[in-house]
Amino acid sequence: MDKPKILVVEDERDVAKVISINLKLEGMDVVEAHDGPSALAQIDQLKPDCVVLDIMLPKISGWDILKRIKSDPETSDMPVVMVTAKVAERDQLRGLGAGADKYITKPFSPLALTDAIKSVLKPQVRDVVARERRETIERLQLSTIYKISDILISAPTLDELLKGIAEKLVSLFDLPSCAMILSYEDEPEIYTFREATGKPGRGRSIGRSTFSRDVDMKLRQLFSTNRRPARISELEEFDLDNIFPWSQTAEDGYVLPLFEHNTYLGSVVIAGQSDVNLSLDEEDLLATIANQVAAAVARARLHENLREDEIVHRRLLHQTITAQETERRRLAGELHDSVVQSLVGLSYQLQAVKKKIPPESDESEVLPVLNLLEEQLNESIKELRDLLLGLRPPMLDDMGLLSAIETRLKNFGIKNGIQTSFQPPEELPPLSKDAQINLYRTIQETLNNVEKHAKASHVTIEVETTPQKLFISIRDDGKGFSVRDNREKQRRLGIAYMRERIELLGGSFKIRSEPGRGTVVSLKLPMKSILEG
Repeated sequence: MDKPKILVVEDERDVAKVISINLKLEGMDVVEAHDGPSALAQIDQLKPDCVVLDIMLPKISGWDILKRIKSDPETSDMPVVMVTAKVAERDQLRGLGAGADKYITKPFSPLALTDAIKSVLKPQVRDVVARERRETIERLQLSTIYKISDILISAPTLDELLKGIAEKLVSLFDLPSCAMILSYEDEPEIYTFREATGKPGRGRSIGRSTFSRDVDMKLRQLFSTNRRPARISELEEFDLDNIFPWSQTAEDGYVLPLFEHNTYLGSVVIAGQSDVNLSLDEEDLLATIANQVAAAVARARLHENLREDEIVHRRLLHQTITAQETERRRLAGELHDSVVQSLVGLSYQLQAVKKKIPPESDESEVLPVLNLLEEQLNESIKELRDLLLGLRPPMLDDMGLLSAIETRLKNFGIKNGIQTSFQPPEELPPLSKDAQINLYRTIQETLNNVEKHAKASHVTIEVETTPQKLFISIRDDGKGFSVRDNREKQRRLGIAYMRERIELLGGSFKIRSEPGRGTVVSLKLPMKSILEG
């Protein structure tokens, strides 16, 4: 019986000698090759029964030798056992996906290597070897998919998502260029990622810009009937210069379509030198990754749309509040300058009329009527001034937020017969006009709610500051309520408006309450968003 012919391709001669000795002891005929060209020559001449192949070889890499073996009909069935120091899952997937029967990492057990070679040489166990290879590929694919899923889940925005997936694809397939084309009706966008060849993590170039609508439409038409990854060199009228201009390494690659259900979202392009040729297993992995990326892109787009809607909402809310405050200021000014002044003038005239009536006059019956009219008029003036104070407290403009809060709280206590306490900070930095009016209105609305619902006997307002935060709490000892049972009530316009005012300033608004134990309204705001200037 002829001895099995084994070709050991290993650039480290000591390692090659160890492998050869162990195989010869098992009765095999062994030939060594220490670089890529010698290996290819021996394969053509010797037609070995098995090739033991390293990856990192001089002149021609083990990857290229493996491709040559599997692409040649005369050698495609030749068993290949890869023995290499490249232990990454992506390298194992690449080797097995390209057709290697076994993938053994250094340092290795000579016995394990011998057993692996024996198994691939036996025709009766080739099916077992093929099944084990398939199971290993599936396990590696699943592991890769899980890792990419982590990237996609942790990247809520498109920029983070595109950067993360581009880095992963570049490292996974050893292709230095990656681009993601996002198809929009108005103007497509492209996100490009390039990495200097042979310098992982260095020489990177990242950018995002608009993209040619014509090329986007060609891709959309290309994938209208076939959603598999497409080899760029097999596509008509597809120029990588449109995607990677001035690139010296983007000569060939693959395009992956991104679909969310039946909606085309865009494409992913990975590119490298002209000899790019992925195995069917790697293409299947690309297709699976594309499905994941499509779902993540759809989610990130939704997130960005919601964020844009939130920005528009906040802008409109700010404009509404500004217009409201402007109108209140105008109305307060007009009422003060016209109605209040007229009423005060009437009061002075009544007083003048009363002085002109002699005490001994027979018309003394008129005096009580005039006194009653004067009293009612003065009460109306007071109520109108209280109304003007609510519309636009002058001390907010003249003396600042703390004085306005203190005055409001005192008047609230006097009006309702409630004890009040104000605890200001030692110092409050100058706040913006927006911050002052929104904080004052929130406190004003809170006191109105206490007046209407709480039946409290004591109210305390406390203001505290740190270099980073402003804290305000409004506490009452009223009847309280169950926050959980009153969620629907909390959605009422008053509370919702207060919450939006505080969130507009970048802060948080919270209510804590329990039946019989009062209520606390807490405001927390970042100083940087509310300081003047």
